[in-house]
Amino acid sequence: MFTTKAIQIEQNGRIFYVAAVPAGELVEMSKVDEWKPDDPMLGYQRAPSMARKREIGRYAMGSDAIMPIGGLLNSRPQNEDEENVYGKQLQFIEESNVGGIKFGELSIPEKALPLYIVDMQHRLGGFQWAIEEGGGENLSEFPLVVTIADGLSKLDEVEQFDLINTTQKKVRTDLARRLLAIQVKDLDRKLAIDKKGKLWEAKGPMIAQHLNNSPGVWESRILPPNLSKRDQPTMIVRETSFVTSLKPILQTPYFLRQTEEHASILIGRFWEAVKRVFPESFINTEDYVIQKTPGVYSLHTIAPEVFELVRDTGDINTENIYNVLRGLCEVEGGSDFWLSDNYDGAAQFGSMKGFKILASELRMFLPEIEVI
Repeated sequence: MFTTKAIQIEQNGRIFYVAAVPAGELVEMSKVDEWKPDDPMLGYQRAPSMARKREIGRYAMGSDAIMPIGGLLNSRPQNEDEENVYGKQLQFIEESNVGGIKFGELSIPEKALPLYIVDMQHRLGGFQWAIEEGGGENLSEFPLVVTIADGLSKLDEVEQFDLINTTQKKVRTDLARRLLAIQVKDLDRKLAIDKKGKLWEAKGPMIAQHLNNSPGVWESRILPPNLSKRDQPTMIVRETSFVTSLKPILQTPYFLRQTEEHASILIGRFWEAVKRVFPESFINTEDYVIQKTPGVYSLHTIAPEVFELVRDTGDINTENIYNVLRGLCEVEGGSDFWLSDNYDGAAQFGSMKGFKILASELRMFLPEIEVI
């Protein structure tokens, strides 16, 4: 029998205990009710992802790892057909009571096991991997916060699982990237992010912010997180799309070595040169797609080649970028190629596949590299 200090909470007749339990004990006592194709009515959870378990396990083995957010487990009743089964699986000795919340000693007898994992399978699986396979045996004593339900039925579990997983919204991409941008200020975290190949995602929001706040083509044109075009009517493209479109540029060795500020200056010069090629398309921007997804994705796709060609001149300034891009003046229709209602032009490309095709068409107007 496992015993620990706990807080008892009652919600509409259901009994729950909040406790900090060593990870090794939880691994031993818990189980995932996994869905299996040969008997689809029994389980209800997907099979755990080994990649996610290893990722969490490696994090947990770090010297400064913390995991204060709790999970939900349940001790199912022995007989679910019995009435009033709530609160009868586990044992609790009350020691004090404050405002209806009881403090005391919780005991989990063998007959109350396993504790079914409703919400925590990858976190707990990560600790299991670290303890059993990753060399993190010391994590057996790592205290994990859990809420243990006493006597919920399997249907109650499924209801809670569905509630947690269908109403819980993932962090929006733009906000997630802002979180990365904050983390890279720490050198160790920056290294970890770089190893995952996500350093460009951390730099992108800062570049977008710099362009948005500086005089030039993109001033007050990139919609930041948590705002709508109703709030900011001058904005024309969402930060999420703009940053994603920067990936081909930011993953090049040259830009990987640039600071966010310097990268934003170079990208700003690139767009000033684009404006010189298609000046009319930047006057009434809502009538054109050059600063919307067809434009930013296709032009940023060819931008690394443009920068390489310009680097041969020794100075990446707007004039030299324009000299490389001016072949685009031959695009049929000129600025009209980018009109929103010109479905023979850029507006016909409305998907990621289409943006690649558009980039290929634009690339044909770039100068050839002269090999000496």
